[in-house]
Amino acid sequence: MLQTIEDSAPKKQKKLHYAFIICLGGFLTQFIVLSAQRLPAITLEPIRQTLGVNYAEVGLITSVYMIFYAGLSFAWGMLADRIGTRKSLVAACSLAAIGALLFGFFAPKGLGVAIVTWAITGCGTAGLLMAILPKIVSRWFAPNKRGFGMSLITPGANFSAIVLGIVAPPIVASMGWAMSYVIFGIVYAVIAIFIAIVFREGPEELGLAPYGAPAGTQAAPEPIIAEEKREAEPKGNGKSAISRVLKMPITWHFGVFYIVYQVGFMAATQYYVASIQAAGYSLAQASLGITWAGVLTICTELVLGQLSDRLERKNIIAFMVAINAVFGFGYYFYLTGSATPSLAICYVFVAIITASTGVITVIMTAAGEYYPQDIRATGTGVVGTINIVGRYLGPWIAGMIIDATGVVGNSFLLVGIAMAIAAAIAFSLPRKRAKKTRVAAAA
Repeated sequence: MLQTIEDSAPKKQKKLHYAFIICLGGFLTQFIVLSAQRLPAITLEPIRQTLGVNYAEVGLITSVYMIFYAGLSFAWGMLADRIGTRKSLVAACSLAAIGALLFGFFAPKGLGVAIVTWAITGCGTAGLLMAILPKIVSRWFAPNKRGFGMSLITPGANFSAIVLGIVAPPIVASMGWAMSYVIFGIVYAVIAIFIAIVFREGPEELGLAPYGAPAGTQAAPEPIIAEEKREAEPKGNGKSAISRVLKMPITWHFGVFYIVYQVGFMAATQYYVASIQAAGYSLAQASLGITWAGVLTICTELVLGQLSDRLERKNIIAFMVAINAVFGFGYYFYLTGSATPSLAICYVFVAIITASTGVITVIMTAAGEYYPQDIRATGTGVVGTINIVGRYLGPWIAGMIIDATGVVGNSFLLVGIAMAIAAAIAFSLPRKRAKKTRVAAAA
């Protein structure tokens, strides 16, 4: 609720707002999230050789990890609403660190141990993305600055991908794959300590207004939904947070959008490199395209986050997802219609498709604003869990298409179809607007 200060409004402060320190902590959590997802891909071959297993078996390490990573999002959301975001983030980072350390020390002993220890990391990273971040941003940033705040956090994932591609291979080559997990586990632990020291639950703890709030504001005004009252949030009435969230139509509306979006997203990310290799280029050349695409995605996230503070968020989501659909179809037709695809043109398609996924900044911001503050983390956590369906259907369906046709480029037909449907669903999401703020006159 919006509150006002009865005495004189606070003077303008020139020092850096503490919200940016909070964003730094969030940025580092995203480093954990993506490095934990990508490190197994980099070390897959040496792990397979050490354990003496086949590709299907070594793939179980990542598959089980993803079950916990996506499946426990709702649990972390409920925990954050109950004990606070600071304690939840520290616990999530610590669990990810413990899992990485255990994997480094004990995974060489056998496949079963590797699966169990890496699943622990999955349990931790489940609390570092969709479940908690929207609530953090809503506490520290006024509604007209929340997109900007989220855009400072989410690039941590793509920054991680860039760093990982440079740092991990030399570590693995010189110290072995197991030690690389130990090193990253230590990094995760340091991040957990940093968050424990500097993180604060909300700006009121430091006597601050949310960043971007009018002078004299003590708490960011809550957004309201501008369409019919059918989307109004149900009152608590003693009901559990999870029960309230599941009864809200927006949970399933947004959830369906996210499932379809993830089908296209995962089908693309799974086969970016393979599509370029299938065109006759080396792994190094294919990987370079992903690196540059990651840089472009960071730029996109920064731009879209701030743009969404000025325009309707759902429209930006729909527009960017539609762009993804157009270039998904375009890449499909180019790969299947050209005898010798150009590496430069492949780079362009991959870069634009990847950059358009920078809309995740706006997706996470918008998702949080559909829920009241007391159940916000639970709401986004449930949505984050629902999308596990799309995460698994995307690579699976794309893989079946490739197996049936023998053409890797055909996977991007699925990308185009899924993103086109997701864009239509995004356009149908309810609109939101922020309540007008009122500031008490100075005494």
